[in-house]
Amino acid sequence: MEISDIIQDLFQGVTTLFTGHHRELINTLRVPTPVKVSNVQIADASGVIGGGLSGGGGVPQSHIYRCPMSHEAWLHRITITSPGASPKAPLTTGQVMLVGQTSGEVIAFLPISGAIAPVQIVEGRLSAPHLNAGETVIVLADSLPANTALRFDLQIGLVTGISEYTPRLYNPDSSNGAIRVYD
Repeated sequence: MEISDIIQDLFQGVTTLFTGHHRELINTLRVPTPVKVSNVQIADASGVIGGGLSGGGGVPQSHIYRCPMSHEAWLHRITITSPGASPKAPLTTGQVMLVGQTSGEVIAFLPISGAIAPVQIVEGRLSAPHLNAGETVIVLADSLPANTALRFDLQIGLVTGISEYTPRLYNPDSSNGAIRVYD
């Protein structure tokens, strides 16, 4: 085999990698930089945020993030801290639930291992909680010490979902507009 044949095979392989049936690699490479959001919620004198777990619904003040209408969002990392709470002396009193307001999906429920704060919840790219376009994350909490402040730091991956193959019938990998599934 000559050097020119090896170079031609290499070039063909790289071309196929980026133009063939390997769009998953391109999608992985195009993942946008995560957005970081911080929000502080303060419990009232009764130790309640957002109407509490039994009150449900949440009040506008308990909203910690709203997904833009032009995107979908994945919550990859949720960090909850509180002034005065440390890993050696965590906040262990009360219960907290993060909920996707539109879908009603429970995103996180605390305490984890007895701790409310500090806590860090990390999820992978495909297993992270998902927010639909325009969906809001709310905090519901009760039984916290009076006037407790909780800081929520979120690392969010936003995806537009629009590609050069929108609408689907223009996708060269589809037949009659249906999505083609690879094994």
